[in-house]
Amino acid sequence: MSSRDYVTLDGSRIFELIRPELDGSRNLSLARATVEPGAATLRHRHREAEEIYFVLSGEGALEIGGAIERVGPGDARLIPPGAEHRVTAIGPGPLVILCACSPPYQHDDTELTEPVRV
Repeated sequence: MSSRDYVTLDGSRIFELIRPELDGSRNLSLARATVEPGAATLRHRHREAEEIYFVLSGEGALEIGGAIERVGPGDARLIPPGAEHRVTAIGPGPLVILCACSPPYQHDDTELTEPVRV
């Protein structure tokens, strides 16, 4: 694993494409997130960051603020700061999403709103 490849607090596997400390961006980060078939991220929110999810491949159930909708390749959704959210991979393959965060993603801006699964 490199410094760009890690698991976030919500449980998704991330590969960072653009990161301020590594690439000089000032106001956003861009990452590719992968959620394995049948898995879900933990429900969480970001206090400061707004986030955009753009689905590259796979099928998912995206929950934002209690509303759940099915998403697939080419779908983009805005997740406002403070909105509780999570995504579940519901297809036969992994769900792969581009995640843009502004300000850039930080672990300390993430608040889990459900218990960690063991």
